[in-house]
Amino acid sequence: MNEFVITVNNKKKTVRVNDNETVELEGKVIPASITKVSQHSLILRFGDKVYEAATSRINNGEIGFLIDGWYFDTTVRTRLQETAYELQKNKGKTVHHTEVKAPMPGLLIKIKKKIGDHVELGEPILILEAMKMENDLRSPSSGVVKEINFQEGQSVEKGASILVIE
Repeated sequence: MNEFVITVNNKKKTVRVNDNETVELEGKVIPASITKVSQHSLILRFGDKVYEAATSRINNGEIGFLIDGWYFDTTVRTRLQETAYELQKNKGKTVHHTEVKAPMPGLLIKIKKKIGDHVELGEPILILEAMKMENDLRSPSSGVVKEINFQEGQSVEKGASILVIE
């Protein structure tokens, strides 16, 4: 028996696939099969219903299905893959100490936060001018600004720790 986490239009379900062409979904055992007709066409059988499905895209584990005029965004992952995906997705949110480093040498034009300010993941926190272009740097995690190691108008080298978020 194999267990999968299937997400259809942002709704997750756990499905167990049995060896004898049945699946278990929400405690119900249902006869099921999938037959590949062509590169982008499948025949799906669930219980006594049969559906012809066209796959509209396959990208990074995501599959788009068009079934009877209805479109479904779908991902299929093993339990282990789903756990790894969730950990990776939440990686930036759970860090206890994050240094915001200069991605390139440049001039620190504006620091949008001060020590003690709360920042959210992805929030703009400073502007670094490099090669005559202003780059808006965003917070890699949520937290509170604990240290600011440079002042506006100072030059920074690539990799320099500009500020620390905890």
